[in-house]
Amino acid sequence: METSLHGRRALVTGAGSGIGAAIAEAFAREGAHVAVHARSAERARPVVDAIEAAGGRAFAAPADLRDRAAIAPMCRAAVEQLGGLDILVNNAGVFIRKGVAEMDLESWDAMVETNLTASYLATQAAMPAIRASGAGASVIFVSSIAAGAYSAGWGTYAMTKNGLNAFMHCLADELGGAGVRVNSICPGWVETRMAQEAHRGLAAEIGLDYETHYANNMRANMLGALVTTDSIADMAVFLASERGRHITAQELTVCGGCLPGASAEPQDAEAAE
Repeated sequence: METSLHGRRALVTGAGSGIGAAIAEAFAREGAHVAVHARSAERARPVVDAIEAAGGRAFAAPADLRDRAAIAPMCRAAVEQLGGLDILVNNAGVFIRKGVAEMDLESWDAMVETNLTASYLATQAAMPAIRASGAGASVIFVSSIAAGAYSAGWGTYAMTKNGLNAFMHCLADELGGAGVRVNSICPGWVETRMAQEAHRGLAAEIGLDYETHYANNMRANMLGALVTTDSIADMAVFLASERGRHITAQELTVCGGCLPGASAEPQDAEAAE
C-alpha cells in the first residue's frame, strides 16, 4: 500500500500560496493531475509553473470565491479539463481577528462567504463528478484548531471552522454509500505569510517584540516544532491515497501537539491575499 496518486484528478482551492500551494504541489509529486484554484490565473501561475517544471501536470482554475456565481463554472471547467474529479480540497479561507463589538459586517461577510459558503458551493458543484469517481474519491476540508480554541477575538473565525467541520461530518454520511471519504485537516500555527502578519498584530496588541513573540508562539506545542506547510500537505496526500481508505468523517489535527491555552492558527489561503 502506498500514497501514490498516479492518474488521480484533483481540484485544490486557495492554492496560489501557502497551505493550498503545498497541497497542490504534493499531489502533483504523487502523480495527480491538479487544477490550481486562485483568484486569478496570474496568482495560480507560479504554482502551475513549479508543478510543470517538476514534470507534473497542472493548470490554473481562476475564480473569485466571493462571487457566488463564479464558483460552479470554475468547478465545471476544472472537471472538464481534468476529465473527471477524484479529489476536492476546500482550502481557501480568510481570517480577520476582531472581537464581537468591533466586528463589522464587511469582515463578517468576508469570513462567512469564503470559509463556509464558497466551500459549500464548490462541494455542491463538484459532487456529481466526485460521486461518479466512486470508491476511493476524497473530499478534504482545511479547517483549523481554532474550531475548538475559544478565545476572545476569534469568534467569527471559530464559528466558520466549526461550521465547516459540521458540514464535513454530514457530507461524509451523504457520500459514504458511494465509497467517497470526507475529512477535515485542522492545522495549528503553520509557518506562512499570514501567520507572520497575524503575529505582528498580536505582538503589537500586547506590547511584545514581534520576532520574540513569533518564535515563541509558533513553537508553543509539545514537540517545540515549527510546523510547515508540507506537514499539512503530507496529511492531505495520506487522506487522498489508498492508505487512508478507511478514514472518513474525521477531524485530523496537525499542530505538533497543541498546548492548552495556545492561540489558534489563522489559515493561510488565497482568498486572504
